[in-house]
Amino acid sequence: MSIINQLGLNTKVPYHFLLYSFTFGGTAFYSWVVSPIVFKRLPLEEFSNLQNHVFPCYFGVQTFAPIVLGLTTPLKFCPFTGGLLAVSAVGGLINLVGLLPVCRGLKEKKNKLIADKQDKGPDGQPTAEFTALSKKFGAYHGLSMLVNVISILSLGVYGTALAKGLAKL
Repeated sequence: MSIINQLGLNTKVPYHFLLYSFTFGGTAFYSWVVSPIVFKRLPLEEFSNLQNHVFPCYFGVQTFAPIVLGLTTPLKFCPFTGGLLAVSAVGGLINLVGLLPVCRGLKEKKNKLIADKQDKGPDGQPTAEFTALSKKFGAYHGLSMLVNVISILSLGVYGTALAKGLAKL
């Protein structure tokens, strides 16, 4: 018997489990540990710049890894687990191609107002345009965060089903 067979590397189970672990662990850790720490430690402009560089890759993983997981699952097809992976992938896709570009555009408009010194009126208060952009950005950013949480939670529930299924193998 070869070492590959002895280690169980001749099946898709270890690869599926490693990809799941990377995807769930990476997205959860970045969202709930790294981002809050970096937000507290970096100036807002640097934090925003960092997120702009991380998010395309982050949402790409959140979109495509669940698809690969669905295609390589060692479990028998189940609409429930397939649905969980679909929810996660769709959440990543919504953020990647929908909400991320909108948030970036709003942030660029806000930054232009700041650069042009049109963010505050003569009284030092934010202008109506700046306030409207800030509210709109906040709404889209909040929606993006909600979609992200749903995506991560669906992966977590999938992991529970995966563990239950793997226990039967």
